[in-house]
Amino acid sequence: MNDWQSGFDQLQSACLATFGVPMVYTPSMEIRMELGGVPVALTGIFDDRLEEVAIMGDGGAGMPAVIPRQTIEIRVADLGFDPVSGDEVAIDGVAYRIQDVRPNGAGMAVLHLARRQNPFPGF
Repeated sequence: MNDWQSGFDQLQSACLATFGVPMVYTPSMEIRMELGGVPVALTGIFDDRLEEVAIMGDGGAGMPAVIPRQTIEIRVADLGFDPVSGDEVAIDGVAYRIQDVRPNGAGMAVLHLARRQNPFPGF
């Protein structure tokens, strides 16, 4: 491993240790039966940000709107397999489905999340 990669790995570890939150990643049984839906505990950097989008239009011609966009950044090696859309994560007892996976080319991936609705409200 070269010095740059070693330094980058140390930086990733420091960021996860400083800003990371525990989470449970569960692969989808519908998409990847070979993983058996076995949950994996790991640490990721959760971000609950606002994102501006255009609605009712195409190519910026629509009306601007601001929507909440939850993401979590993980080190793929900590997971042991590649994350895919349709898998689920639980963070602080809140369940999310992965909508989109954006690898950064350096061993990390940003997962765009959609909060799952509680199928049993009141329980």
